[in-house]
Amino acid sequence: MNPFNYGYDPIYEDEQEENRTYDFLTPKEVMEELAIGKNTLYRLLNSGELPAFRIGKLWRVRRVDLESWNPTCNRFVLS
Repeated sequence: MNPFNYGYDPIYEDEQEENRTYDFLTPKEVMEELAIGKNTLYRLLNSGELPAFRIGKLWRVRRVDLESWNPTCNRFVLS
């Protein structure tokens, strides 16, 4: 073991990356999850019905928000 490595293992890092689920979804991922089209998604995002945020011009949706969102009434489900 390299004393300057401090436990960093690039091979293990690659394995973690493959198994990681991201906390933020792209519009494409949200469309696939909800099985909706582009126009419907952007209507939900722009109206605020589906909580999301923008980083510059890019929309992102938190996975927990998507999982707790109920599309039948456009409200959050309390669990």
